[in-house]
Formats: sequence, structure tokens, C-alpha cells
Amino acid sequence: MKKKPIYLYILLFFSTVGTLTSAVSTFGASKSFELTDDFAKQLGLTTAQDKADYVTYYEKSAQLNQSPLTFLFVSLILIALLATFYFLFMKQDLLTAHYTYMGQILLSQAFSCYNYFAGRPLLASFSNQALRQRYLASSSIALLLLTALSLLFLGIVLYKTLRLRKAQATA
Repeated sequence: MKKKPIYLYILLFFSTVGTLTSAVSTFGASKSFELTDDFAKQLGLTTAQDKADYVTYYEKSAQLNQSPLTFLFVSLILIALLATFYFLFMKQDLLTAHYTYMGQILLSQAFSCYNYFAGRPLLASFSNQALRQRYLASSSIALLLLTALSLLFLGIVLYKTLRLRKAQATA
């Protein structure tokens, strides 16, 4: 590596933060939950039924976050991220680091889609239609934002990979 790939360092930082957040919610999250009045107020839960529905939703969501398929996704994403760090810093093989990072991005996007589609049935926990719609809209917006970020990251890395391969071919 002649020049330091600052773009990859920045992208890896953001990916690491997101991956560690997912890993904590998958491997270390507690299934018990107590809804305080202040938190319920922040969420816009006004009635006792809304609060009970939210607790049910949270418990089902925690079960989903600790399912075997979620464990597999998060583990594969962590392995791809560690492989990227290994090839970037230990082996100093930028091209292979790009490939492993692209794999990590694709796995993360697949995991985001899985979370979205697996989480949709959980919204039936809400008897209040307005709350159900709000949570559906927020999960849809989250998926769109994560997809946009994935496409941006993938585009940057793919562009740099093609330039690197072209430079290696002419050298």
C-alpha cells in the first residue's frame, strides 16, 4: 500500500459502529424490559393498552434479535469485518480488503432486509392502528436509509476497486 486508503478507514469506522451495535443487541441484550412512564411518554404511548402492546412488541422483538438466523447473520458480518481489518492492516492487501468489505456490506444489507421482513409480523402486537402505522413507517424509513448507505459504501469501494485493479494491470 503506497497511499493510505483514508476512505476505507472512514467507511470501516461507520461499519464497525453499526456492526457492534447489532452484535450487542444480538449477543448481549436482556430479554426483560420495564417500560417507564417517561419512556412511554417519549414514545407517544398514552393508554394502558398501548403500553401493554409495546411491551409485547419489545419482548417479541428481543426474541427475534436472538434467533439462530440473527446469530448467523451477525456472526458472518463480524467475520467479514474482521477479515477486512486483517487484509487491510496485517496483510496490507488492499484489493482483498476491498472484496471482503464488499461482502460485509452485502451481508449487512441482507441482514437489514431480513430484520425488516421478519419484524413486520411483530407489528400486529399493536391494537392501535396509528401506532402500528408509525412503527411500520419508521422501519420502512430505516430500511431505505440503510439501503442508501449500503449503496453509497458499495459504490465507493467498487469504484476504488476497479481503479486499483486497473492500476495493477498497467503496472
